[in-house]
Amino acid sequence: MYIPCFVAKLTPWWGVVLYLAFGVAWVFAGDSLLAQWSGTPEQIAHFQTWKGWLYVLFTSALAGWLLARMRKVERQRSAVARQRSAVARELAQIVHHAPVGMARVALDGHILWANGCLCRMLRMDLAQLQTLNFRKTVLADDPNHAAQQLARLLAGEIDHYLGPRHFIRPSDGHVVHVLNTVTYVPEEGDEPAHLDCVLQEMGEIQAARTALERSETRLRLAVEGSGSGMWDHDLARAQTVYSPTVARMVHYTGDDFSRDFRMRERLHPDDSERVRLALQYALTSGEPFVEKLRLQCFDGNYRWFMARGVRHLSDAGQPERFSGILTDLTRERQIDERQRLAATVMENMSEGVIVTDTNNRILSVNASVTRLLGYTEEELLGKTPRVFKSDRHDRAFYQAMWESMKRTGRWQGEIWNRRKNGEVFPEHMSMSVARDAAGTATHYVCMFTDISDEKAQHQRMEYLANNDALTGLSNRLWFCGQLEDAVVQARGNGERMAVLQLNLDRFKDVNDSYGHAIGDQVLKDIARRVQAAMRPGDLLGRMAGDELAVVARHLRHADGAAAVARQLIAAVAEPWRSPEGFEVVAGVSVGICMFPEHAATAQTLLQGAHAAVYGAKALGRGAWCFYTEEMTQSARDRLALESRLRLALAHGHMVLHYQPQIDIATGRIVGAEALVRWNDPEEGLIPPGRFIPVAEVNVSPRQFQLTDLVGCTASALRETGFPAAMLELEITESALAEREDEALLTMRRLRDLGLRLAVDDFGTGYSSLAQLKRFPIDVLKIDQGFIRDIPQSSDDMAISAAIIAMGHSMDLRVLAEGVETAEQLAFLRERGCDSYQGYFCSRPVPAESFAALVRAQQAR
Repeated sequence: MYIPCFVAKLTPWWGVVLYLAFGVAWVFAGDSLLAQWSGTPEQIAHFQTWKGWLYVLFTSALAGWLLARMRKVERQRSAVARQRSAVARELAQIVHHAPVGMARVALDGHILWANGCLCRMLRMDLAQLQTLNFRKTVLADDPNHAAQQLARLLAGEIDHYLGPRHFIRPSDGHVVHVLNTVTYVPEEGDEPAHLDCVLQEMGEIQAARTALERSETRLRLAVEGSGSGMWDHDLARAQTVYSPTVARMVHYTGDDFSRDFRMRERLHPDDSERVRLALQYALTSGEPFVEKLRLQCFDGNYRWFMARGVRHLSDAGQPERFSGILTDLTRERQIDERQRLAATVMENMSEGVIVTDTNNRILSVNASVTRLLGYTEEELLGKTPRVFKSDRHDRAFYQAMWESMKRTGRWQGEIWNRRKNGEVFPEHMSMSVARDAAGTATHYVCMFTDISDEKAQHQRMEYLANNDALTGLSNRLWFCGQLEDAVVQARGNGERMAVLQLNLDRFKDVNDSYGHAIGDQVLKDIARRVQAAMRPGDLLGRMAGDELAVVARHLRHADGAAAVARQLIAAVAEPWRSPEGFEVVAGVSVGICMFPEHAATAQTLLQGAHAAVYGAKALGRGAWCFYTEEMTQSARDRLALESRLRLALAHGHMVLHYQPQIDIATGRIVGAEALVRWNDPEEGLIPPGRFIPVAEVNVSPRQFQLTDLVGCTASALRETGFPAAMLELEITESALAEREDEALLTMRRLRDLGLRLAVDDFGTGYSSLAQLKRFPIDVLKIDQGFIRDIPQSSDDMAISAAIIAMGHSMDLRVLAEGVETAEQLAFLRERGCDSYQGYFCSRPVPAESFAALVRAQQAR
């Protein structure tokens, strides 16, 4: 109860003094005012009367108020006294029954009073305790520190202090450790200044602390052992405490995790709203919070976590804390991902996979098993792999398989099994043992794949290794091996035999006219007919595209080889009839090389027969020819010339000569053909007739097919600055006939560069007018073979005239080659030929001489 200080201290004497002071002040103040007032005596007397009455009224009111307040104060004092008495009794009961020791200690250390708990702690009664000195009975563990704290307490620097103490119980000598809290009580009334000491046994505190620490340790170890971390969020203060495990899980390396870690900011954007709503629901409903979420760790990577939490309510029923655990799901998700991938791989792998228990009962199969064997999974579960048994393997095979399984834990090899439809097929199978952590076998895992296609492919590869894919005949490699075996046998028993090389005549024309598909059909038919015409024991093989070879064995003389050749020529000459009804006829030229007369080895026999083919072709198509030494020498000369020609190119022995081209109408030089010449350091100029057949001339088919002719030409024009319109490239008629579409594309690209194109040796090939019209040609050059016998040969004159007319009809310029006489030039002028070149004007001359001819023309 509150009592104002000035009222509580008000006494009767103070009332008298207050009354006298007020009266004196009233009298003097009133008299002073009257002395200064210049009113009439009546007015002053009247005022004096009212002043007295006012004084009486005011002092009466004041006295009444003071008396009322005094009575109220007395009542309040009585209530306070009663309340203090009740509080004192309550405090006495609390102190007496408190579970801690309490003592009132004089400043000199003597115990003034102690409660029952302290008496029980020391096992002494109050009278005995009051004879003791507290400081000497309850000893400070650190006396100096205790003295310093007491001095600060008495000086008013602190209001209490505590510290560890101990005492020796007199009854049993047991040392009791306590925690002493000391408070200073200053002197008040009759009560002297003293110290209030509260002692609590440390054993209880230590036991409780130890139990708490042990519980916290167990909880921490359990949480950390589970791979989780704890958090506790104070909703009122918005502060969160995390266990060290959380920092480790998010790869934190700083020094203040609670400061640096803000979970909401580190949530993945795709998870943020979902987690916020789930957290809000958990706080409002009291339901557990359980969410999988991604957090950005301090190494910059997002990882998956499981967060579990629950709210805690205050005594008022309001949410005050939210705590839970955070679990790293990285390894779990990795395991799940591996398992998912493993399951996906198993289901999608082409190999069949069967898992059995140790009793060989099938537990699971993948989709490939049902595809390869034809059984459904339900049909196989619980059965043994004996249902696949093909009966192609004996007991020893399976015994060896299981002995390997027992010894090494695995077996692999080729095995034949049976599908549900009864088909037996080959497998490549791998079987292994699956064991548990203790090493005990728990399952068998069998993987197999159908190798039917592989075995068929292997057989095909073996066949193709020895046979030609188109005709089925022995290929070159296998035929040569058979020939070597035949030579060894013939050498041993004195046998005479012959190698016959068959080269189909104009087979390229068949492909060009009817296409390669028809050409292949014709070739297969020829191979069949040749094989049918052969004698028993003879060998047949395909050496190249249109070349076959035959080994005729056990001959008595060379006439027998010739008879075989005639028989084969007759067989090939039979026409092939297409399903559409048209016929294709192909001839063959045969070269013959005899063993042992012409050659003694397989290689030389083939070389001799190959050389003899050219001799047969020289005799005309459909002919045969025996090998002679001159054929070999000619081939050797050709090879030697090729070698020398390559060296000449490398050493710069090739030079260019220029043959003028003359406009027939004006007689002026309008161009020149660049012709290569070989200036050998030893022989001098080698005639073109010797090396031109070996070298590529003009723009060859090989350049069309194997080189970047357009790119090379463009580069040369760019590097030299030569005007493209002044350059004319010559292409042989045969080059147009090979791969027409490719040739057409190349020629169009050349024309796009701005240069001109001419067809050389026209009339010697087999191109048709329809073919010729497709190509972007500027000039036709009549071959000198049609000019040489003019005017003696009427045929050559007719052909030349026809070429000129045809060229003009196609808006082409026509140039005649090899003009050597005035009669030839007159004929060409009469038929309207545009230009010519030949000895009649000039032989091919070096660049300087050609320049002189041009200058002389300009001078004229």
